Amino acid sequence: MNLKSGNKVVHKTHGVGIIQGSEEMMLGGTKQDYYILEILATGLKVRFPKSGYATIVRSLVTDEEISELTEILRSPARTYSMVWNRRKKEFTEKIKGGSIFEIAEVYRDLHNRPADKELSFGEKEMLEKARNRLINEISAAWSKSGEEVGAYIDSLFVPEPLITEQA
Repeated sequence: MNLKSGNKVVHKTHGVGIIQGSEEMMLGGTKQDYYILEILATGLKVRFPKSGYATIVRSLVTDEEISELTEILRSPARTYSMVWNRRKKEFTEKIKGGSIFEIAEVYRDLHNRPADKELSFGEKEMLEKARNRLINEISAAWSKSGEEVGAYIDSLFVPEPLITEQA
């Protein structure tokens, strides 16, 4: 991946951003080249070294990968027997790891909780964080608004209508 000003990429911790340029900085007495990335959701400016940038940023999700995401979101939720603290740690690691597929799994698993088990405050926060990461990246990849992508994601969870036989 060749990064140029104006390219959209995904920072594994902060989400989708646009490369604003690069600059040379002194760090520990050594000059090093850095990319400047502006995170779309927050306006945060992040600098990361040009050398080894592939461990920090990745390309936006492709249409083929969005199809895979759709399948993940439509698949049955994983059930967890562990306490929330352990689930939260696992979910946090998945989101911070930056894999859009793992983020989709977190969203699916929290969204598809049984109706009789209300989400805790921490689970609601995690659900919202995963949803925002999905929406932001798919919006950037499709050049669509967050509202349009949010509606698309919501449509994946609409329950199938019950088919009843007419007498």
